[in-house]
Amino acid sequence: MGASSELGAVDPQFITVEEGKPKRFSVFNIVESYDELFKKAVAEKGNLEPYLQQLARYDERQIKEFRTAMALSEDSAIKSLKTGMLQRIKTGDIKKRINKFLTPKQTKDHGRPIYRDEAKSCGLEIDFIDIKSDLWQKMYELYIRTNSFVLDMASKCIESKDLSFFAPMPK
Repeated sequence: MGASSELGAVDPQFITVEEGKPKRFSVFNIVESYDELFKKAVAEKGNLEPYLQQLARYDERQIKEFRTAMALSEDSAIKSLKTGMLQRIKTGDIKKRINKFLTPKQTKDHGRPIYRDEAKSCGLEIDFIDIKSDLWQKMYELYIRTNSFVLDMASKCIESKDLSFFAPMPK
């Protein structure tokens, strides 16, 4: 990573269009709010109506899809790390190390950057790369191309030497 490099969360996002404007939500936050609301409804001894009204806004099939998306995101991140820098680490330990990348609980927002020192504190092997080096120039070109692809054609792109995955842009 260079001086200005940052990593981001791998928690899936849900994009919807409301009143002609795209809105982005953390899938983790949607599922967590559903689970909390459901738990409160089950514990309620009196009037369930307010909970039922709120729960009616959720689609259980979609919640299940969101849970699958979160599991896929986690699995992809762990497998990628398992094939490289954390190959000698147990899967459960990798998950603990990268938890801040998997949910917005610590970063508070999907778009909040995770810088080099934070990534290192997770046990990731991070090398500093000078921005004047040939390697940096090649990495920057890859970044520009991938960023363009994600802005125009995909909502997510993940690539490693062994794996490639992208999610198409929602229409």
